[in-house]
Amino acid sequence: MDNQNFYKEKLTPAAKDALKEEVEEFETMLMKKAFSIAERENNSDKEISLRDILEARDLLINIKKHSLRENNRRRRLGTLITTTGALYSTVGVFIYMYQNSSIILENNLGLVVALTGIITVFSGLIYNQYLSRKLELLNTDKEISIANINDDFDIVKKWGIIEKLGSNLMLKNGFNINESRSVNDILKFLSKELHDEKLYGDLMDILNIRNKIIHDGFNLNKTKRIDYLNKANKIIKLLENLEK
Repeated sequence: MDNQNFYKEKLTPAAKDALKEEVEEFETMLMKKAFSIAERENNSDKEISLRDILEARDLLINIKKHSLRENNRRRRLGTLITTTGALYSTVGVFIYMYQNSSIILENNLGLVVALTGIITVFSGLIYNQYLSRKLELLNTDKEISIANINDDFDIVKKWGIIEKLGSNLMLKNGFNINESRSVNDILKFLSKELHDEKLYGDLMDILNIRNKIIHDGFNLNKTKRIDYLNKANKIIKLLENLEK
């Protein structure tokens, strides 16, 4: 029994229905995002590719992580402001009571502090509401452009797409599953399928830089990163055409 079946057997009927609805909802979101990516690449009139699906998945996951981080930060800041305001109010009231009320400003320091605290509390609540609304708008309307590349890990993701496409092509051409999972076998296969020494050289360059990023924490400047990503996209497009 595999893990998936093991967990499924633990689900109640209501949980199974809920899980099915969540999966279908995520599938719809994933396809919509993949379609928008394909549309940017002028491919939506033809088909949604593996690359589009994987990039859409990464975008959705990153949006969720960003949303959680922003939400946590907002709550912490809102709580800090509200607590500080409440503390000011409490201290101010005690000082005011101690001074037994006087119309002289110097003798009404507690009242001034209390008013400051109350204003701080209201400011915190307003700021909290503002951030909540801003986050909702970002989650609803913000479209992340795949052209804005600022992460070396994008190269790692591109290599994953190349490897997956190569594996699929091997299975399609009669290779067994073990061969299709071997990086060395995939490279040998692609060296013949690419029919171009320069492209194969680019492929090896992408693999080498991918390994440096993962194992050595290597950082690229923006120009180099874009250059590697352009090479990867060219190879991916070629493999996608071969897969059709």
